[in-house]
Amino acid sequence: MTAWTQHHLLPQLALPPVGYRPAPRHIDVWTLHAGPDSTNSAQRLVALLDPTERRCANSFLSTDRRDTYVLAHLALRLILANCLGTAPQAVPISHAACPVCQKPHGRTALRHVRNLHFSLSRSRTTVMLALARTPIGIGLKAVDSAGTELLHRLHPNEQEAIHQLPSAERSHALLECWVRKEAYLKAQETGLTRNRIPVVNIGSGPQLAADAGAPAGWYLSALTAPPGHAAAAAFRVDRHPASGQPTVTPRGCDLCWSWSAVPGV
Repeated sequence: MTAWTQHHLLPQLALPPVGYRPAPRHIDVWTLHAGPDSTNSAQRLVALLDPTERRCANSFLSTDRRDTYVLAHLALRLILANCLGTAPQAVPISHAACPVCQKPHGRTALRHVRNLHFSLSRSRTTVMLALARTPIGIGLKAVDSAGTELLHRLHPNEQEAIHQLPSAERSHALLECWVRKEAYLKAQETGLTRNRIPVVNIGSGPQLAADAGAPAGWYLSALTAPPGHAAAAAFRVDRHPASGQPTVTPRGCDLCWSWSAVPGV
């Protein structure tokens, strides 16, 4: 299947050039919305998913959640296919064992591919996909989903910091903390699992909190999210940039965010 055919069947997806790799210290992020046109196109191409992805899609009771899942994983395969110069169904995605149930639906990664990592996040009918040269995680959450249930799943230090804020600021702070934590844990080998969430104190700066227990070189940044959502990314760099600035570049009908370190650092 050619890149043109892929784009024709899922026209809202702006594909990267064939052989594309993100530049060092950059992340590329695509935002998609599972509207009727996109999900109809995605459902016609569901055969491009692997058996594990198809089983997971069929397990959703909600049609909207199923359609959003199919759109997310199809878009991921189309993007990675161009990066690797192969067919979408041939993209070598592996599914790690779930740390909780040991079934093969844990963190996904590319087999035997260097300098290309990915992450995806879904919230209702919105999808964000990220690519980087180093391990990457992305978090996305709808604004009106920040409630008590999320607060109780945070690290005690994070809960205390949120409680210290004026009441009008707590919901926003909770959401920002959650998407940062989601992004960081997705970038880890264990992925995002319920029993891992309270363990790490993420903090609020570009680096992890001092007690997070993570190796040096992990950085976090808020991303420009679709209306009604918050989003963040976490990725690893070999050296410590002094700071990072998010930039926005149009890519077809979508937006591509590139987070680059200060040049020359």
